[in-house]
Amino acid sequence: MNNKEVVKKKVFVRTFGCQMNDRDSEAITGLFRQNGYTLTDDPKTADVILVNTCSVREHAEEREISFLGSLKKISREGRRMKDEGREKLIPHPSSLIPRVIGLIGCMAKARGQEIAKQMPHVNLICSPASEDRILEYVEKIQKDGGRIIDLEDRQRDEEFYQAPFNIDANHAQVVISTGCSNHCTYCIVPSVRGELRLRKPEDIVDEVKRNMDLGITRITLLGQNVNDYCFHPSNVNFIDLLKMAADINEIEEVDFMTSHPKNTSSELFNFMAGSHKIKKQLHLPIQSGSDKILKAMNRGYRREQYLKLAADYRHIVEGILGTDIIIGFPGESERDFLDTVDIVKTVGFNYAYIFMYSPRPGTAAAKLADDVPLAEKKRRHAELLALQKKISKGNITKY
Repeated sequence: MNNKEVVKKKVFVRTFGCQMNDRDSEAITGLFRQNGYTLTDDPKTADVILVNTCSVREHAEEREISFLGSLKKISREGRRMKDEGREKLIPHPSSLIPRVIGLIGCMAKARGQEIAKQMPHVNLICSPASEDRILEYVEKIQKDGGRIIDLEDRQRDEEFYQAPFNIDANHAQVVISTGCSNHCTYCIVPSVRGELRLRKPEDIVDEVKRNMDLGITRITLLGQNVNDYCFHPSNVNFIDLLKMAADINEIEEVDFMTSHPKNTSSELFNFMAGSHKIKKQLHLPIQSGSDKILKAMNRGYRREQYLKLAADYRHIVEGILGTDIIIGFPGESERDFLDTVDIVKTVGFNYAYIFMYSPRPGTAAAKLADDVPLAEKKRRHAELLALQKKISKGNITKY
């Protein structure tokens, strides 16, 4: 086998977590493909292994750490290549380029220094804000060896979003903002992704058009809270941005993730109802039905405000409504839980993502006593899941 076959460049990308991570992985994959890499679904064959991580919940971090640990053996052996239908282990002498194993994404920012000490085989660690430099760092490690850690918080270079690559050939996700400045007490996003940063509206529209040129006519606009989008130099707000995307003739459908109840308005609902291109679906996280818990979470609204929003949406848009709920937040009593049960019944969500609270280091809530016993969290979680399942199936229709 000749040297060209031995050093053929392949990249493996494993993504954990949210849609934002999915889109980041697409952008990273596009950059590598533009620079001569091919994709592989087997890390053993890869020259570069990138693990894009999430820190929002403890369970996700546990899975990610386990996967990173499993790569230790791979880091020491050669690449496996297929030859005439058989898999062969190709020796990996020091004369060959080093294999790069990269921890990227939110957990890199939250726990990168800790993992660097625990896992010496991980030789690249990049925060979300530094992911536009990954290709540069990989090439440096391949040339000089060693390890690179970049946990800087900054605005990404716009070129990060230029490389065309979409997992779904018929649908594209377009990031409109990164980070968040809402500082909900349970949420680690501002710590790991930084404060809210907006992409220019013209750059967003250009990306939508590039996807259109590839034949993609369904677009999702992504942000931690899309309603926070207001680009002051040109005074373009989120509804303006939706209009700009929907006005592109070839685009057939536009939707968005995620909205925060504190600044979601009937103006948005009226635009959604009036445009045949805007998908009639809204993800509007309630998190809790208790005013006491909502205040402790620093959510910025009360249950009655949320109920009015939900009623307005149902009346104006008549669309699908989904939510997020956290069970067992510090201080949540049985009464607080029943308030959440009541709001789930009253609104009748089409779907709900329901999670048990786990403290996230670096958040304000982590300083509070995690005083709801695990057994009680599990009971409440199971009860609410069962209720939502009945509602989603249409077995409960009136309260």
